[in-house]
Amino acid sequence: MKKLLLLSLASTLVLFGCSSTNSSMASSYGAAAMSDSDIASIVTTANQGEIDQANAALTKAISSDVRDFAQMMIRDHTNALNNTQSYIASHSVTPTDNSTSTALRSGSQQTITALNTYSGTNFDRAYMQAQVDEHQWLLNTMDSTLIPSAHTRALRDLLQAQRTTVAAHLDRARTILNGLPQ
Repeated sequence: MKKLLLLSLASTLVLFGCSSTNSSMASSYGAAAMSDSDIASIVTTANQGEIDQANAALTKAISSDVRDFAQMMIRDHTNALNNTQSYIASHSVTPTDNSTSTALRSGSQQTITALNTYSGTNFDRAYMQAQVDEHQWLLNTMDSTLIPSAHTRALRDLLQAQRTTVAAHLDRARTILNGLPQ
């Protein structure tokens, strides 16, 4: 149980760090301060992180709901990553690493490392709690920073479509987490 608390705390700190970076950027420069290259990097990194974490979950999850969720993460985030890469190619956008994408990449690896210390039901709960935390952060960030900062209609449309999927993932993750044994 201590490990679960530590994983939750670590995820929260990483996501809070990403969130405070976005908040300070938005308050210092306004919502449109982020470039499409910055947004592309964040979206690409977030999708890849979800794929990596889901692949790790498939090797350890014991609940069929958690395994199904991980499969859904791989499928949906691979599609989102492919759609993002298509946008990048067709609009000649070069993703630019920034403090948020760097923190996401590091946080995803830290989450995988922390998850690897769990097994059984504790793993399932830790993975699903991380998914709730990460999808809530991403949904908030999309609404407060990414979508308002998009400079083209095509990028806004891409983000809106991905936002719908992120919201559905958050709802499903909460449902699964609430149904897992304590």
